[in-house]
Amino acid sequence: MTRQIKVSVFVLLLISLAQWSCKKDEVSCTDNEAFCHFVNDRNYEAMGPIINNFLITQKKNSHDESLQNLIQWLECKSCVARSEILCNSCIETYPPQSEIRVVFYYKWTTDTLVMDILMDEPLKFLAWH
Repeated sequence: MTRQIKVSVFVLLLISLAQWSCKKDEVSCTDNEAFCHFVNDRNYEAMGPIINNFLITQKKNSHDESLQNLIQWLECKSCVARSEILCNSCIETYPPQSEIRVVFYYKWTTDTLVMDILMDEPLKFLAWH
């Protein structure tokens, strides 16, 4: 092999290794149909059990990572335009609470709600406001 081919193969190997080692576990986009059914009915409180079922799967993660995974899980839903963490453990209860803003697609408009999350083990959905 020529020197140029060896260098090219080496560079490709390094790029492949970098991409493989940096790949983060993706959150599985589960329960889209059931979740969005409640959005279409504007029955947001009924989503609580679906959200808690997802949060139960996050036991081994840190609270910060679990909140980020919740954002990713919400944003994969076909009825969610966007979501963001407003505050992490900012509501001084025991355990503390966090807030997440979620913008839902509703017919030809959007609904914006704030979700309260209890920073327990595992995290728990509390309410929308």
